Amino acid sequence: MGSLQDQLLKAGLTTEHKMKVAKTEKRKQQKKKKKKGATSDKTDLQKHIEQTKLAQQQKAEALNKAKQDDLKEREQVARVKQILEHHNQDEIKGDRTFNFTYESKIKELDVNEKTQQALSKGRLAICVLEGQFYVLEDEPARKVAEVDEKYIVFHVEDNANQVDEDDPYAGYEVPDDLTW
Repeated sequence: MGSLQDQLLKAGLTTEHKMKVAKTEKRKQQKKKKKKGATSDKTDLQKHIEQTKLAQQQKAEALNKAKQDDLKEREQVARVKQILEHHNQDEIKGDRTFNFTYESKIKELDVNEKTQQALSKGRLAICVLEGQFYVLEDEPARKVAEVDEKYIVFHVEDNANQVDEDDPYAGYEVPDDLTW
């Protein structure tokens, strides 16, 4: 026995032209159904693909951010290194010892008398990069501090303008020849 269309054709209830028209209409409706189903009802595979793409995008963004942070850190270190090497004071060596703290430890630096006074008055600063100490003048030290404070080990801020009102020794000046 043939299909229903063949039976209707044999019985004379339909023509071949109407059969072809019905087939094309049926095919068009099936295509529309497939398109609607694909856009409105997502399958598990499509959901999984979207989740995977989202996870990959987030991972790529995190990796990109980490690379940019690393690049920024390297640029920062290079800038500080350039400032430190260019402005390092070489004529500081002497017979006096200047003590300062670095990472909760007391460090010593052999300096001359002029350098010691300049350090204690804030005209010079001590900076560190990669375990090496540098002695800089006040202005380059401020430039390094603008990049990041962690490179400044010792720098006396000029607070001569600020006088503590409760200080009982405010009227007495410290002699210049006093060394600690």
